[in-house]
Amino acid sequence: MKRILLSALCALPAFCFGQTLLYNDGAMIKVQAGATLYVEGGIQNTATGTIDNDGTIEVKGNFLNQGTWEASQANTLKFSGNTNSDVTPGSAVFHNVIIQKDATFNVNLLGNMTVNNNLDFNSVGSSKIILGAFDLTIGGSGTTTGQDSDEYAVTGGVGKMKKAYTAPGSFLFPVGFDGTTYNPATLNVTAGPNDTYSVRALAAPTDGNGLTGTPLTTDVVNAVWDIRETTGGGNTFDVTLGWAETDELPGFDDNLNAVSYNDGTNGWSGLHTDLGPEAGNTRTKTGFTGGGAYAVGDKPLANDIVITGKVMLQGPYVAPLMGDQLRTGNHLPITDPYKVAPISYVHVGYGGTDSVANYAVFDQPVNADDIVDWLVIEIRDATTPATRVATRTALIQRDGNMVDIDGFSPVKFKGLGDGTYHVALKHRNHLPVRTNTAVALSATPTDLNFTTGGFNEPGGIAFDNGSTVNEPMINLGSGVWGLIGGDVNNSNTVSYGTGDRFAILTKVGSSTPSALVNGYWREDATMNGQVAYGTGDRLLFLM
Repeated sequence: MKRILLSALCALPAFCFGQTLLYNDGAMIKVQAGATLYVEGGIQNTATGTIDNDGTIEVKGNFLNQGTWEASQANTLKFSGNTNSDVTPGSAVFHNVIIQKDATFNVNLLGNMTVNNNLDFNSVGSSKIILGAFDLTIGGSGTTTGQDSDEYAVTGGVGKMKKAYTAPGSFLFPVGFDGTTYNPATLNVTAGPNDTYSVRALAAPTDGNGLTGTPLTTDVVNAVWDIRETTGGGNTFDVTLGWAETDELPGFDDNLNAVSYNDGTNGWSGLHTDLGPEAGNTRTKTGFTGGGAYAVGDKPLANDIVITGKVMLQGPYVAPLMGDQLRTGNHLPITDPYKVAPISYVHVGYGGTDSVANYAVFDQPVNADDIVDWLVIEIRDATTPATRVATRTALIQRDGNMVDIDGFSPVKFKGLGDGTYHVALKHRNHLPVRTNTAVALSATPTDLNFTTGGFNEPGGIAFDNGSTVNEPMINLGSGVWGLIGGDVNNSNTVSYGTGDRFAILTKVGSSTPSALVNGYWREDATMNGQVAYGTGDRLLFLM
């Protein structure tokens, strides 16, 4: 191998160098194929200078190119030594770049860099290339080698790592948010036109759109990947995201997580059906078509569909509102009462975890908005209405509005994709109903007014199978329809003989039928906080 000695270059008047800088002002430096130019300090190639590199230039200091960089053959620019190197490529396009710094010394980009063949993280220490505000582009046939958990591109600024895809294929972006966090991302483009993709690894996913909002602190990997296409549209790609064990925030489940996508407009896209185990601190999802924020986690990254609506319960109804004696008597439970005995309802999806912050949630500022009770809302398959795809509990206000567990917000279902579904309502001592037809649900609230009655009624939305003379709901007067009360044994029928009547009698005691039992009981058909057999719950519904 030929070695070009720097001392020989001082004879040229157009450039000179000291211990720290090779300064080329108007001359041409030619490095032939197979030769290596070693520079103990830095290199500055001024606007009138030319560097023609067909071999290897190894520099230990800074690299500033303001002039011409020519490379008619394969060439290498190598950064070594025990100091940081600030790199301003200017118009230079490099064939190979090697980062072989000692210890923890890094290469800092002060301008955009393009590497057409190979970027090699061949460090003896833990060196990185820090992008800052600038982009690092790998050419269409380019590769990276040597990357690992302490040698990668740091993308915590606005600078991005880019890759030109000239055909479908896979490329690993060795990126991390900072000097201690390695979060590689592999993009496997499976279809579509040629395009350039960019990736940044940033600190954390948020509760907003795209990269905006408050950082999430539970149930997710503490990293977010900003993945973009230069020309959006027409491509399909798979994403594999990686992280360190220490990136997993409290509540993250190794066996139940998924890759979620946020396009900056519609929130996170995660589906409950995608949940599954990680594979060695990586997670893959296929079939993406758009750029945005990508993250790994569970419920905080799930897609939302939102429901508003109204339902009345026959039991506590006294026109025009329902009574709230369960609330005023301090009988309402603060956690989902359906998942425990005696009902023991089995939820689907994320259901079964609902609880209010405290009892004060039940007492809303407006009297008509005070909470009457809990109910179950089921999202069912559009073509097979008996199939539940998601369930959860919600609260009912006195005026019939169904609200989330904060007592006033629309009801959100997480982990379902936008689409058409049937919606069913279940209450612990009323007969259930569902929509007659599938309805479109998305993040835009869908209003479902069940007080209009069965489908055979004007404006009614409740399913009516027509095989019985019974209406699916009961007319409470003045055109208001409600769920039929009295199903205190949850048999999906209201019967007097040995059914619901017997359940009420058993609760108060068959030998003491005039006794009263206070509390939150499904046998309390009138929902006034008191089970009464003689002149109470039995007479109202079962005679």
